[in-house]
Amino acid sequence: MTRLLVILPLLVVGMMNLPDDRGMVESWEGSLQLYGNEPFTRVALITDDQERWYLDMDEQEMNQLWRDNRGRIRITGVASKKCFQGKPRNFITVKEYEWLTSSRD
Repeated sequence: MTRLLVILPLLVVGMMNLPDDRGMVESWEGSLQLYGNEPFTRVALITDDQERWYLDMDEQEMNQLWRDNRGRIRITGVASKKCFQGKPRNFITVKEYEWLTSSRD
């Protein structure tokens, strides 16, 4: 019984340290679209598979990103689920982005 009391907490701590997919940095490609109504708008990335990923980043930087919209973009960040418009939605905490093509050329 004493050994079980010692081993059980060690197993629980060990299982808590197992790697999972949360917090992994990934990249997505697609185009940007604006969703919602003022003043509650959000910029989202629409992938080739038509998945919608809302961007979680500094508001001023997001506004600048939307104004500079140049077509296709690659966004690198961490995926998560958050509530927007009363429903759970896919979000990307943006680490960096890169314009792939320019619609203004």
